[in-house]
Amino acid sequence: MKKNVWIINQYITSPDIDGEGYRHYYIAKHLQKKEKYNTLLVTSSFSHAPYRHNKIRGLYKFVNKDIPTLILKGNSYEKSHGKGRILSWLIFSINLLIVPFISRKKVPKPDIIVLSSLPLLPILNILVFKRLFYPKCKFIFEIRDLWPLSAIELGNYSEKNVFMKFLSFLERLSYSKADTIISVIPRADIHIKSVLGHENFNYKWITNGFEIPIDDEIETKDIFEEKISTNTFNIGYAGTLVIANPLDTIIDVTLKLKENNIHFYILGGGPEKERLMEFAKGYNNIHFLDRVPKQFVRLFLSKMDVLFMGKGTKDTKIYDFGTSQLKTFDYFFAKKPIIQALNSKENPVNYSKSGYVIPPEDEESLRDKILYFKGLSEDERFNYGERGYNYLLKNCTYDKISNAFDEVFEETINIS
Repeated sequence: MKKNVWIINQYITSPDIDGEGYRHYYIAKHLQKKEKYNTLLVTSSFSHAPYRHNKIRGLYKFVNKDIPTLILKGNSYEKSHGKGRILSWLIFSINLLIVPFISRKKVPKPDIIVLSSLPLLPILNILVFKRLFYPKCKFIFEIRDLWPLSAIELGNYSEKNVFMKFLSFLERLSYSKADTIISVIPRADIHIKSVLGHENFNYKWITNGFEIPIDDEIETKDIFEEKISTNTFNIGYAGTLVIANPLDTIIDVTLKLKENNIHFYILGGGPEKERLMEFAKGYNNIHFLDRVPKQFVRLFLSKMDVLFMGKGTKDTKIYDFGTSQLKTFDYFFAKKPIIQALNSKENPVNYSKSGYVIPPEDEESLRDKILYFKGLSEDERFNYGERGYNYLLKNCTYDKISNAFDEVFEETINIS
């Protein structure tokens, strides 16, 4: 008999609900092929990143297309760090309370509930569900971001802040009540141990992933033909421009390497874009390109010689546990060498030997690696990219990741 699985994530997007496909949609899609699980996605009507806004009447809407999805009415907001987002957590948690009362034809009784953070507040819903409605249901907690540690380190909140203390309480509660904990962060288990004060928990790292595009998803129209030079050494970055992904150092280094015929192309938007454009104003080897659909991102990456990504500053400790940035796998698929500025060796770039991981804000190391790759032949650079591509196919496709989820489900169901 098939097991019923709920995956609860306030920020799910999928083609079924007018968004692009991401982690939980693809996992559910591949699990569906195994014919062992009935998977229900539970999400909010609004997601700021990736952006999605479903306007619905009433408290919920059930969408039964490729993957059954329950959309709960939520509020929209503009700032990802504002009060509107915090309010959205509360509204999502309140509206989750109606889920057990929806028709079983739409919402089958769960054997497993996967709660993916952020937000943390729905842990309270899970405890209510298990006590009042589904006492035999297994609970899997997925960590996509370490909160409140991220807010404390990147948002400069004090640990003594009342709201941070409340989030810390919810974090401990989530870890302690979960039958299994999974995370996209390689060594999140070290953090969990420090929070709980023991290592008596079931943990598994399941990386972020990549869905191999089918042929008709690969765009052939060249929208960058007149925007990207073909006779320069091009470094590329594709992604959201936020404080957590700093680009100041590479912009500064590239400006100083102008005479070496080196250009830096930045594809994307975000709250940091205006400041970075002002920082690079007046220099013709730094280029900002607006956001484009996913298929054109692949085209952009294919035109680069080296790809760059950064996470945090030299003082940021949260990334000591590693990262699994989504753009890593887009970079791997492009078969390009990668320079990553990160305070940890726990990441797929290092595991795959597809490039180099250097300390954040280290201009000398960054300059040396840029000039190193510039000095290589195309074939030598391709070898780095090929290693990343092979690592992607072996470990990071959603087909492989769904197998890992399947194993976790089997093990969790058998926990007495």
